[in-house]
Amino acid sequence: MTAPALPSFPMPRVHPLDPPPAYRELSAEQPVFRVATPRGEQVWVVTRHEDVRAVLTDHRLSSDPKTPGYPSYISGDTPLPPGFFLNQDEPDHGRLRRLVTREFLVGLMEAKRPRMQAILDGLLDKLEAQGNSADLVTQLAFPMAATVMCELLDVAYEDAPLFVGLTDTILDRRSTPEQVARAAGDLMAYFDRLVTDRENHPTDDMLGRLVTHQEAGKIDHAEFVGLAALLLLSGYDTMAQMIGLGTATLLEHPDQLAELQADPTKIPHAIEELLRYLSINHAGLPRAAVADIELGGQTIKAGDGLLVMINAANRDAAVFPEPDRFDIHRENPQSHVAFGHGFHKCIGLTLARVELSTVFAGLFARFPGLKLARPLQDLPFRHDMVLYGVRELPVTW
Repeated sequence: MTAPALPSFPMPRVHPLDPPPAYRELSAEQPVFRVATPRGEQVWVVTRHEDVRAVLTDHRLSSDPKTPGYPSYISGDTPLPPGFFLNQDEPDHGRLRRLVTREFLVGLMEAKRPRMQAILDGLLDKLEAQGNSADLVTQLAFPMAATVMCELLDVAYEDAPLFVGLTDTILDRRSTPEQVARAAGDLMAYFDRLVTDRENHPTDDMLGRLVTHQEAGKIDHAEFVGLAALLLLSGYDTMAQMIGLGTATLLEHPDQLAELQADPTKIPHAIEELLRYLSINHAGLPRAAVADIELGGQTIKAGDGLLVMINAANRDAAVFPEPDRFDIHRENPQSHVAFGHGFHKCIGLTLARVELSTVFAGLFARFPGLKLARPLQDLPFRHDMVLYGVRELPVTW
C-alpha cells in the first residue's frame, strides 16, 4: 500500500492573528510530526513548548545551512554569508556573538529610550499634521524600526529602501531562485561597501567598534560584512512587524487597550503578552540533526531536518491556559519563546522591549481614539514571508 501523503507546509491560517490550527490538530495525534515542504523536503515539525525548548538547547541539532538535511524556506540555494551567526554553530557562533553582546546591555538600551521617543514624536507629528487617517505600516512601523536600527549602526536611513527591498525579495517564498540569488548578491555588495567604508573611516558606534575587533584578529572582513547584515536586517524587520501586528491586536481588544491608556505602567507586561500572542516567526526555526535523538516519542535520525514553530509553542495550553486569548493580565507571559531559547536566544531582546514600550505608550497617548479603518480580516497579511506581519494598517482617529 502507498504511504499516506504528508501534510503540506506552510499551513494556512484561519484567523490572521493565530497560528495555523493544523499545528495543534496534528501535534495532538503525534507530538512531533512530519510535513512536506514546497522544496520537496520531508521535515519534522516541533510545536510543543517543552519540545521547542529542548531542541533549542541541544547541540546535536545544527543551525548551519550546510548541514545535511537542513530545511530551507527560501527559493534556491543562496548561501548565507560568513558572520551571520544566527545560522552558525560553535565555536563560530559564540565567538561572533560575544563581539556584540555588550552592545545590547539593558543600561545601554534604556539610555536610547529618549532618542527613540524623539524619533516616534517626529513621526506622530507628521501623522497629526496630515489629517485623521494613515497607514501605520508605511508611516510609523517601518520608519520607526528602520530609523532606530540605522542610527544604532550609523547607517544612512536613505539606504533603507535598497536593503529592505532586497531583503523582502530574498525572504519571499514567491521569489524565483534567480531573483533570490540576484538580490542576495546585491545585498551583500551593499554591506561590503558599508563595512569597507567603516574600515577606512572608523567611527564611535557599533560597527566602528567591530573594526577594533577586526584589527585584533577576532573577525575577518567577510565575517564583518555578514555580521553587519545580520544586525541591521534582524533588527528592523522584526520590530516593524511587531509594531504593526501589535497595534492591530490592541485595537481588536479595546477594553484592554483602555486599561493601558489609563495606566501606562502596565505596558511592559502587556508587551510580553503581545510577544507571546503574536510570535512573528512564521516559517519556523530550521535545524538539522547531526546525531540520532529522541523527541516527543519520535526518533529523529541524523540527517533529518526540523522546523521549530515558535508561534505554536507560545500557544501551548500546557503552559498558557486559554492560549488563544489575548490577556494583558496573564500571569506568566514572559515564559514565551518569542526571542528563542538557550544559546541562540535573540541578543536584541532588550532593544525590542524598550522600542515597543516606547511606541505603544506614545502612539495611544497621542491618538486615544485610534481605530482600524477596515476590518482586521480584510487587511493584507504577509503569508508568504519568513516573518509574519501586516502589509498595510489603515487607521483613523
